[in-house]
Amino acid sequence: MAHEMAHPGAHVVGGPWGITRRWFLRLAVLGSLGAVATQAIGCFIHFYYPTRVGTFGGRVLAGKPEDLKVGDTKYVREGKFYLTRVPDGYLALFQKCPHLGCVVPWKPDDPTEDGLAAKGRFNCGCHGSIYDRYGVLKAGPAPRPMDFMPITIENGNLIVDTGKATTRAAYDRSQALPV
Repeated sequence: MAHEMAHPGAHVVGGPWGITRRWFLRLAVLGSLGAVATQAIGCFIHFYYPTRVGTFGGRVLAGKPEDLKVGDTKYVREGKFYLTRVPDGYLALFQKCPHLGCVVPWKPDDPTEDGLAAKGRFNCGCHGSIYDRYGVLKAGPAPRPMDFMPITIENGNLIVDTGKATTRAAYDRSQALPV
């Protein structure tokens, strides 16, 4: 019946609507392009306005205050920082070396630089900068101490705001979250 309503020689798809193959293919191509464009716009919006909870760039759970003793250091992978406990409180130190941006690993068996424990320090493997548990530069080419991030306690948990890494010239007690 649909064949009878169409133009002579036109191939009809879609039964009672009388849509030709040409129109069907046009709609399919335009629909596909529209879907790709919508997905691209969605990715663009998500990139510039991400929901950053629990990942780097947002607020990250770092554990409970009682998990660390003075002298302890813990790496928090989701936030790309080290949580250290010093006599003044807790410090969240960004893992990136201020020299050229290498990841600075914690070396628990290296000689200490701060006297808070028998061993342990940060030692950048790229160019040899050495830092103590406070993130203070002790040796090497880095121009300053490691950056730090603010810490708060919420519902008995340490929360680090990784979106607010702060550069510094030296360690100051106000940079640590008091115990």
